[in-house]
Amino acid sequence: MPPVEMHANEVQHYASPILVKNRQFFATLTSERLIIEGGPSPREFKVSSILSAHPCKLETGEPGLKLIISTPEGQKEMIWGFPVDAKFKAGEQEAWADQIARAGGEKPFAEGKSEGAGPQNAPVPRRQTQERKPAVPEPEIPAIRIRPDFVSGESVAIETAGVRVKRTFYTIYLTNIRLILQNTAGKIGREFAIAELMDAASFETEAGEPAIALSVGSQTGAKQMVMSFPTESARVAWMQELKAKLPVRQTLISAAPEPMVVTCTGLFSPDAGERVALSTGGVRIKRNYVTLHLTNTRLVIEGKSSILGEFALNTLARAIRLAGEVGEPGIALQIVGREGEKELHLLFSGMPDRELWIQKLSEIIPEEDQSVYAPESAQYTVTTVSPPSQRNSQDMYCPACGARNHVDDEVCALCGSLLHPGLMSAESSRSPARREKRTKAERSAGREKPAKRDRREKPEKMPYNGGVIGFLTRPSDAYSYYMRERPRDALGMFLLSGALWAVLTVLMITYVAPIVLRISVTDYPIFSALQTDLMLLVLFILVLYVIWLIAVLIQALVTGITARVCEPEVRFSEITAIVMRSTLSYAVIGWIPILGQFAASIWSAAVTWKGLAAGQNMRAGQAAVSAFLGMILVYVLMFAVGSI
Repeated sequence: MPPVEMHANEVQHYASPILVKNRQFFATLTSERLIIEGGPSPREFKVSSILSAHPCKLETGEPGLKLIISTPEGQKEMIWGFPVDAKFKAGEQEAWADQIARAGGEKPFAEGKSEGAGPQNAPVPRRQTQERKPAVPEPEIPAIRIRPDFVSGESVAIETAGVRVKRTFYTIYLTNIRLILQNTAGKIGREFAIAELMDAASFETEAGEPAIALSVGSQTGAKQMVMSFPTESARVAWMQELKAKLPVRQTLISAAPEPMVVTCTGLFSPDAGERVALSTGGVRIKRNYVTLHLTNTRLVIEGKSSILGEFALNTLARAIRLAGEVGEPGIALQIVGREGEKELHLLFSGMPDRELWIQKLSEIIPEEDQSVYAPESAQYTVTTVSPPSQRNSQDMYCPACGARNHVDDEVCALCGSLLHPGLMSAESSRSPARREKRTKAERSAGREKPAKRDRREKPEKMPYNGGVIGFLTRPSDAYSYYMRERPRDALGMFLLSGALWAVLTVLMITYVAPIVLRISVTDYPIFSALQTDLMLLVLFILVLYVIWLIAVLIQALVTGITARVCEPEVRFSEITAIVMRSTLSYAVIGWIPILGQFAASIWSAAVTWKGLAAGQNMRAGQAAVSAFLGMILVYVLMFAVGSI
């Protein structure tokens, strides 16, 4: 962060990173201003406008700071958190409170004026009363956050708070057994075994944050996770610890002779006389993980169940290095075929694999001729090209293709274009077909639509702050925030959603449906009985509630079984919690007669789809099949029971 430009006689008191609504900023306090940077534009407040600054506790129990600032629109409240290690949070809180009180108390001119006046007439500044107010006692401020439960023999090597992964802040722990990501609610969002960590590389994000791209291996292939750290020193310390725990990889340049034969396991088998030079697994092409085989005759791409493609070596035109969206090492491979040139992007799990493939491909692909200009010693001549002279005045050339036509012709004999676009005959200009054809041609070659030029960029999406309604409006962010939940965590909202749905549905059927459908209550005894007998009304609510619970649990069971078949790494209990969270849609629109029930179930399946993709790392197609198959099977069972 560049230093703040000071005014004349302005002194800087304190500066450090802060958290406001889970977003990280950088605050600087001077003798005149409080400057907050990190958003679209920095914000400044005069020190005199800070009415109070009190130490407080955040919802997570961490030390925070509550500021009340006077603005032209009125008083505003701002709650600060501190993205530093847990043992330094209390010190950051005390330092900011003391420095703000010190900056507000610097009023030398006010002290000079009060000397001549009596003690009764001297006004007592508001800042002095705040300085005398005792700070919050230290025992009430937790010096250490709620740490996860460690197993016996597990020791923490390093831990850092305020680390951002995507749009969520975590406290990350690296132990001798695993890597743990704990969200601000105190729950473990992710955890990886040390054996799953493959590679780590440090880089700077687009916003200038120090970050680490961590490659994690799984049964479905290598995946990338980007962790943005609050300070550069934290990033350096984590890189040292990760390098000490990551597996030792073989060096790129080895003195050992290259093996003549590379054994391949899988679907691919070399032909007779074909020698495999290189074989690498875990390579990502778009969203698919494949295995690449390079032989002395071809390049083979092997998928999970079939050979996806093969290319002869003479079709490989160029191979250059590239980086993926999150910094993965990759190769842009240009392939020339009958349909033209195509570019294939190969993303590798580590830098050594990428460099080994670059070395092999450079031996196969011929070098491009980089000389564009002729050397000075070369002999060259300049040839002057002039357009053909129109010796015959009765001929003219087509403005489109250059073919020779007679001057009286209206249309080119070769391409059919107009030879005299500005001198059309009156008959041709009056022809509706020609006029329509000309209008279409002008539109096709015309100007770009103004809507495309005026298209504005979408505003940046605000980070998710843990609201319950986010399970319906922002399911991907919500399930990433409340990750690794068990059914007991979602039980309260699940039961409440079903109860609201059952009560509102019965009330709509009993009192609203007869009015909307214009049904006489006397003609249908069921409506009159429900309106007059309270016990029958309550019994009807309980029956609907039990049926709803059974249907949702069946949907969770089918969704979990299907997800385990598609992805063996998922956890059945967490899938049940995802389905239970998605039932909030029934309380929102499920009580609307007829259409509401179907709309709520489809909405719930779509939320489950997003939850499986975000919380269980399933592919979009697998998550969609698992979510909607459970909903469809529940409806089939309900119709079957109804028909019986």
